[in-house]
Amino acid sequence: MTLLLGIDLGTSYFKVGLFDTLGALKGLGRVAVPSQTPAPGRCELSVELFWDALRRGLEEALAEADAAPADIVGLSYSSQANTFVLIDRWDQPLTPLVIWVDERGEPVEEELNCFSHSAEFGQKTGFRGITGSWAVAKWRWWQKTQPHIWAKTHRVMTLSDYFTFSLTGERAGDASTAAFLGFYDLAGRKWWPEALRTFRIDPDQLSDPLPPGTRCGRTFEGATARLGLPSGIPFTVGGLDHHVAGLGSGLGRLGEVSISTGTVLAAMALVEEVIPQEGCYHGPHFDRVRFYRLAFDPRGAGQLEDYQRRFAQDRTLKQLLALAALAPPGCTPGREPGPGVSDREHGEFVRQLLERIAVGHRALLGQVMGAPSPRTIVATGGGARSALWLQIKAAVLGATMVKPRGQELACLGASLLAGVGAGIFQGLDEASQSVVREEIRYVPEPELLNFYRGWNPSKGDSL
Repeated sequence: MTLLLGIDLGTSYFKVGLFDTLGALKGLGRVAVPSQTPAPGRCELSVELFWDALRRGLEEALAEADAAPADIVGLSYSSQANTFVLIDRWDQPLTPLVIWVDERGEPVEEELNCFSHSAEFGQKTGFRGITGSWAVAKWRWWQKTQPHIWAKTHRVMTLSDYFTFSLTGERAGDASTAAFLGFYDLAGRKWWPEALRTFRIDPDQLSDPLPPGTRCGRTFEGATARLGLPSGIPFTVGGLDHHVAGLGSGLGRLGEVSISTGTVLAAMALVEEVIPQEGCYHGPHFDRVRFYRLAFDPRGAGQLEDYQRRFAQDRTLKQLLALAALAPPGCTPGREPGPGVSDREHGEFVRQLLERIAVGHRALLGQVMGAPSPRTIVATGGGARSALWLQIKAAVLGATMVKPRGQELACLGASLLAGVGAGIFQGLDEASQSVVREEIRYVPEPELLNFYRGWNPSKGDSL
């Protein structure tokens, strides 16, 4: 058996997918990320629990595929950004993995005054500003409040850097996630020395940001010790999770833009040049010519799960979506959710949620696309599994929604990168043409399209 391993290092779940060379998912492991909150505003994941979760996910995938680690011929990943770990000179972790949603950090306004409003900053990084989720603000926290730890820090590794180093021994990562650190020069496709000096980062502490999709050595004994993988498997650096999911969904081929409905809402387009846009992030594309442009909203599909957990524990999400299909468009429940909610009211509340999230995607599309609006959109994330939701999105967004074949598109995209690195495919164009297929498309229904044109939920509609 010949299998390609694609690992999705997501925020809520780690997913481990094993695919054959035709893109069929043969085995999947899905493990909730065992992150911890040792203090208010903090979010960490111990290194031991990180590897334990991935190992369990791989074991589940292998069991489902009825395969052995020796059947894996290529490996790559998709990853969250701005999650990091501090490493000492003996390559041992000094800290847990600090997840990007962690809120600790020291102000960097002085540095921002130098960069965030300057034309050079925007041209080089593609950012208009900087957010608290950036790793550099947390690095400053260690510099100021934990100087004894920072003094021992030999390297600072993002999650994808650490994953690559631990499995291959290569001090490298991918530029797709490195671009989110704020001091990667997109035009020069390298670290920006002036920004590193300003943010007080020694370039020797960072990994080499390789173009996403670059072959980066092979697995070595570290992969065996941590995951039970044999040495010698070709390893390919991946990229940002939304970026790799775009690859697995056929972004640029099946649709002009992709939207994701998962832990966060996101919209992504491919552009020829970096032109800073408010609220948008840019990074290098796999073809080494174009760039991705991404906008996201942290209020993702978790809103639906939150409703089910708070108000409808006796019903599954599938049942709630079925009730929502019976509710009229634009419905406004007559009361707040609470005890004694009827099936009709559950349907109205959930329909309202689906519509509001679709409107959120409409705003994100405006950020990444501007005008004209896209005609075809590929859908990724858990929200792409709901036919009702895709129908609503088609009408709200005024575009044909394309659902690609398969469900774990970030894992699939990573497997395509693995296949190219292993020589299964000659390039990503061939890999995409061979594997990525459209499953179904949803064309806007005229009546719904007319109803949602220019429509926005009432400001009072909130749960």
